[in-house]
Amino acid sequence: MSESEKYPRLVYKYRSWNDENHRNILLKNQLFLASPKDFNDPFDCRIPINYLLLNTPDKISQYATEYTIRQFDRLTELGVNLEDHIKFIEDRLSNEISEIQQENEYRHFKEQDERYGVLSLSKKWDNILMWSHYGDFHKGFCIGLWEEKLRNSKFVGKGGPVIYNDNDDYPEISPLNEQNNLEKSFIETHYKSKDWHYEEEYRLTRLFYPNYPNLSDRIIEVGDDFFAEIILGIQIPKEHKEEIMIIAKNKSIPVYQAVKVPMKFLIERIEIN
Repeated sequence: MSESEKYPRLVYKYRSWNDENHRNILLKNQLFLASPKDFNDPFDCRIPINYLLLNTPDKISQYATEYTIRQFDRLTELGVNLEDHIKFIEDRLSNEISEIQQENEYRHFKEQDERYGVLSLSKKWDNILMWSHYGDFHKGFCIGLWEEKLRNSKFVGKGGPVIYNDNDDYPEISPLNEQNNLEKSFIETHYKSKDWHYEEEYRLTRLFYPNYPNLSDRIIEVGDDFFAEIILGIQIPKEHKEEIMIIAKNKSIPVYQAVKVPMKFLIERIEIN
């Protein structure tokens, strides 16, 4: 599989025309990079580094050494004896591993909530459940965006399809230097429970650093050329349809009307503009 084949050509955002913030995707070309704390899934972006994997003296010693090396400049500046620090870490890991796990989860998730921005999209425009859950019960609209433009833009960092675990176990993130930071970060942000597989989610993330973002920092504005198409929900009100079509015409965005497939639990679409 080539690099380009790993990514969908278009990605979709289901929206409600009754919501002002949702309308702004068309009115102002705005996309919002949400904090993980606002997700409807309490497991999303909550995959921790698993310190319980440090279950042998050798692993504990390796981690204590690696951790101390990473903190070398700070510890030296503070006048801390490095061998004493390694011994301190080893003792804590040997006797307080559960407490260390909880402490690190709290700190790490708090930092993620404050610094991460996530743009959640889908690879599918015709998912009945997605229209119901995120498209105002089929009365809303769905925006198709060019994936490559988003991924290569200045607004976001890493992007890719969400991976849905085959079982109920978290993927392992080792505290040892067995995985690089990019790999660990991708696992944290792009793995979800198999119960969500119907969403076929594709997401882009941004790490805000060194400054913490405010609400306006999480809003990004893209050009008209990022928009590939608009699909109107099966039950969209006439007045909403007319308003969207005027905007789409001004921005030269093709518009489709979603309709039911006769005698099937399926959706198809008809181009109307």
